[in-house]
Amino acid sequence: MKRFLSIAMALCIGLTMSLDANAKRFGGGKSVGAAPTHQTSQMAPSSPGMGGAAATAGAAGAAGAAAKAGGASRWLGPLAGIAAGGLLASMFMGGGFQGMQIFDILIMAVIAFLIFRFIAARRRKQQEHMAPAGHAPMQREVFDQKPAGGSIFGGSAAPVAARPVINAPAWFNEQNFIEAARNHFQSLQQHWDANEMDKIAEFVTPQMLEFLKRERADLGDGFQSTYIDNLNVQLDGVDDRADKTIATLTFSGVSKTSRFDQGEVFSESWNMERPQGENQPWLVAGIRQNG
Repeated sequence: MKRFLSIAMALCIGLTMSLDANAKRFGGGKSVGAAPTHQTSQMAPSSPGMGGAAATAGAAGAAGAAAKAGGASRWLGPLAGIAAGGLLASMFMGGGFQGMQIFDILIMAVIAFLIFRFIAARRRKQQEHMAPAGHAPMQREVFDQKPAGGSIFGGSAAPVAARPVINAPAWFNEQNFIEAARNHFQSLQQHWDANEMDKIAEFVTPQMLEFLKRERADLGDGFQSTYIDNLNVQLDGVDDRADKTIATLTFSGVSKTSRFDQGEVFSESWNMERPQGENQPWLVAGIRQNG
């Protein structure tokens, strides 16, 4: 029984380490490409229907807690490695594998299978929760949409100190654009984790794609797991030019390598470009890390 528990613990630690090691969110958390032309006002994250002061206080508290825990979470990987090494050494030196029978090997295989099934099911549930059906809302904007009024985040939000500069074409729908951007962000993260660069190519400029391919290759070919909690999306500005429409979006939240990780707070702005013409795609042309 003691040998069985040791084997099970070693498998669990090994699988956890293999999934979370070196995981990074889309873009590697770096500034790259064409810098956004609009400055973010660094609004505190808020939720639909929340009061301004309450939302600000709650977001600040959550961000502070995640930041403190984020430093500690960086040590979880090395500590898990030390623990696994000590465990395996104890098993080998102490005779943990002595007298292993075919039944023990079968038990190990069943445990590994169940763990992988659990991880796969969790991943599918996350994708169903975050990913919309298709990418049409962000990739192609319909020209007959009318501009939406009211708050960016909906509901009766508190007045915003400084409105973004919106020099948008008549077909631009601010509310739909922000909601589609949220789905856009999550879809890109999923493709990044799965190393699906062919799908990422649909969302980014050729220059960005070359950088992303190099960055993802440095992480290895294997699947990685990244979770984004408390995602907030803010439109910083829109500029309608002769050859293209440019928009700046700021995404903030907490990036985790697993549901058990406290994560790290992030804020980054994306430079989105859309060529003039009907049925054109919005593409990520650059990313800027804020702070």
